[in-house]
Amino acid sequence: MNLALGVLLYSDYTTKQLVELGRLCESLGYQWFWYTDVRFARDCYLGLAAVAAHTCNIRLGPGVTDPYSRHPALTACAIATLDEMCGGRAALGLGTGGAGFRELGLQRTLPVAALREAVQVVRALLHGESVTIQGKVINLSNGRLNFTPPRLDLPIYFATHGAQVTRLAAQIADGVLIANTLVPTAFAHYLEQLDAGFARAGRNPSGFDIGLRVEACVADDDDAAFVVMRRRAASRLLGQYPHWEHLDELGIQLPPRFAELAQSRDPEATEQASALLPREAVETMVLAGNSQRVADQLARALHPRVTQLTVRPHAVKGQPIADVIRRFAEQVVPRALRLCAG
Repeated sequence: MNLALGVLLYSDYTTKQLVELGRLCESLGYQWFWYTDVRFARDCYLGLAAVAAHTCNIRLGPGVTDPYSRHPALTACAIATLDEMCGGRAALGLGTGGAGFRELGLQRTLPVAALREAVQVVRALLHGESVTIQGKVINLSNGRLNFTPPRLDLPIYFATHGAQVTRLAAQIADGVLIANTLVPTAFAHYLEQLDAGFARAGRNPSGFDIGLRVEACVADDDDAAFVVMRRRAASRLLGQYPHWEHLDELGIQLPPRFAELAQSRDPEATEQASALLPREAVETMVLAGNSQRVADQLARALHPRVTQLTVRPHAVKGQPIADVIRRFAEQVVPRALRLCAG
């Protein structure tokens, strides 16, 4: 299995810390550096620019930006500028977004149409075209970049755990990052969606990057790592409510009390919700434990068609996030690949 290794970092870190982590990732052989684009957090493109200025080879991109809080025309400007700055190492990660939309008065309507229209606008602008579109979600009137991007074929990735967006990725994107899916039958379901998308578009899947995006806490204390990741899994599920369709493929049925807490939108509900998640449910979505345990979990989830493995690292209290990044690259991935090979 020939895997490109990636890391996804949240905007928890100062710019100085982010640069240090970017340089560490490059030195450890990570080939991709994705950085979250979150409302009311540190700016994604400024962070990526800082990392670009202090690295040489690692590829960089928002992981992910959305077509609602940033107009795709402005996204085209930003990603082309980043690509110019880093010498052609940029890629555009697109998704439907997470927190912060309610505060901005935005609604994530028609996500499949929004992503399709966003790709249409970005690609046309990067090709120097004057773009007018009155779409279902995106509108633009005679928009055109006033500079020439360094690359016309800048790659576009979708991050998703939904079937429809997965099929769309196969039709119009260059790669996909399938999130938090550690059950082989569930991942096979997404591969079926990709193949359906390829067939519908009459597209050869060769060269399409199929990524698995995992979240992991790698620490010596198995129990402490599990507590961290159970809370993280609960937080994600609460934020995704009511869009829980992907849980069917994972074989997860949440207790009624969990749904009540999600519906309440109570910001203090995470701890209560976390206690309701059994270990077997948590381990269908996230990785937790010492290096050997995490490698064993990961090996069971890796499919031969995966070409990129991206980790979002989490740490136990007192553990530097750099330690998790290092352990994942130096201990977890090599062991998992050996298990897959043998």
